[in-house]
Amino acid sequence: MARPGITYEQVAAVAETLVAEQLKPTLTAVRERLGSGSMNTIHRHWSAWQDQQKPTSRKLSEPNQRLLSALGAELSKVAEEAAAEAEAALAQALSELAAMAANGEALETEREDLAQQLLEVTTERDTVAGKAAEQAEEIKRLKQEAARQQEELASVRRTLAQAELRLEAVPRLEIELAALRDQLASEQALRVAADKTAAVAEAQRAAEVTARQRAEARLGSAEEREGEARKELAESHAAHQATRDKLTEAVGLAAGAQAELKELRSHIEAKTADHLPPTALSAATGDADQSRPRAGSKP
Repeated sequence: MARPGITYEQVAAVAETLVAEQLKPTLTAVRERLGSGSMNTIHRHWSAWQDQQKPTSRKLSEPNQRLLSALGAELSKVAEEAAAEAEAALAQALSELAAMAANGEALETEREDLAQQLLEVTTERDTVAGKAAEQAEEIKRLKQEAARQQEELASVRRTLAQAELRLEAVPRLEIELAALRDQLASEQALRVAADKTAAVAEAQRAAEVTARQRAEARLGSAEEREGEARKELAESHAAHQATRDKLTEAVGLAAGAQAELKELRSHIEAKTADHLPPTALSAATGDADQSRPRAGSKP
């Protein structure tokens, strides 16, 4: 898209301003007042403005009437010819200048188009550069991905080689697996038996605990009964001791009584011997022996 250029109205306004300021509206002055714009475009508009201005008639000074009279028609003829040639040269120059201005304007337009194309090419180049950077990153990523895939392929190859070795060892592994299964079955049977034994032992332990608790209860009851028996035994022992004491006392009393009885018998026998005959004495002695209590008999 071409940039907006200088318009005719802008050039005409600047030229009229210069004329109002009593300055000559030259192409350079107009360009300086505008401050920017293509020189070719300004010249084209400036030439169009000049063509619209009415030409002012030039007044030739007449320094000497006699000179004019002397020169006569020849001078007029020469002046007219010079003016015609000058006007023709000026027209030619203006025509060439207009052609050059048109060519310059075309070149300016082409330059602007080329600048726009250069901008588009630069933008496209930047876009392509960005895409190139993205493609470089993508290539880098693809290289890394390829390296990773190569590593994975190497790992897969190693795994495949190990799998082949394992496949070669399958028969031996099957034999070992069968042995392990048999061993596992044996261990499971042993475990079941051990579990049963443990259950029986647990039941026995529970029975033992129950029996121990019962024994402890019986032991406590027996200890209580033993305490009571010891108490009764102590009481019996005290009663037995009292009975022994009484018996000892009774034996002592019996011994004293027997001594007194013996002394009494002796006394009686002595008195009887003095008063009775021997036959009566023997009978009295026998009666006394029968009336005496036997040893070990209760009174």
